[in-house]
Amino acid sequence: MNDQVAVAEPSESELRVVGRTTVLFGHNSVGMNVLDGVSKVYADAAVPVPAFADVSGVDVADVAGGADAGEVEDATLRHAYIGVNEDPLSKLAAFTELMDGAAGEDVDVALMKLCYVDITAATDVQAVFDAYVSTMAEVEAAHPGVRFLYTTVPLTADRNWKSKVKAAVGRDDEMGPADNVARERYNAMIREKYAATGRLVDIAAAEAEGTGERRQDGRPYYVLNENLTYDRGHLNEAGSTAVAAELLKIVAAHSPVA
Repeated sequence: MNDQVAVAEPSESELRVVGRTTVLFGHNSVGMNVLDGVSKVYADAAVPVPAFADVSGVDVADVAGGADAGEVEDATLRHAYIGVNEDPLSKLAAFTELMDGAAGEDVDVALMKLCYVDITAATDVQAVFDAYVSTMAEVEAAHPGVRFLYTTVPLTADRNWKSKVKAAVGRDDEMGPADNVARERYNAMIREKYAATGRLVDIAAAEAEGTGERRQDGRPYYVLNENLTYDRGHLNEAGSTAVAAELLKIVAAHSPVA
């Protein structure tokens, strides 16, 4: 782990509980960073890594008895790329479809995450939040045997000099202060709604560890710790393991096999 970022690492018993728990995780690129971190956390603890299976676009029932059957059926950590970046509603719809399909069968714990590009200064934050709450309520009602987790949206790091130049000439990207202001607004609503459940995987808080609150036009926001990223948005090894540790502890706490 990075010495500049405080991380509560899962215990060996928590890791073994997760290894016996069938998890379904809908994500995109930052989610893949987190899964890389899961492998690293297990390797560092000298505990066998859970079996992974990418079920993106796969009908698990169709592979039964086929060459990929063992890989999918034996995997305790199923994951899938969902929706289209910059279109959060497409990801919510894709997660619902994933849960309603064969990949969602016999799952113990399930979650999905949005990406930092899905919440920017141009986003109708309230509309995305309302859609997320509605979607999660619907999938929970449709799958009462599954324990669903909730997530905050990832952050981006402070602008580097190139981004500052682009912003000055009107060519801003999704990594400016105003974008993180929008993400903080969304994340604050997510925390208010779900923190008390104990099932919130606070990705943003893990990413912002070691940084402080900023202000943009009087509005609060947080940034991704620069020690946790290689491109200001995606996670390096330290960032991947930091967020993975948070995820694994929450999964272990809510696994029915605990």
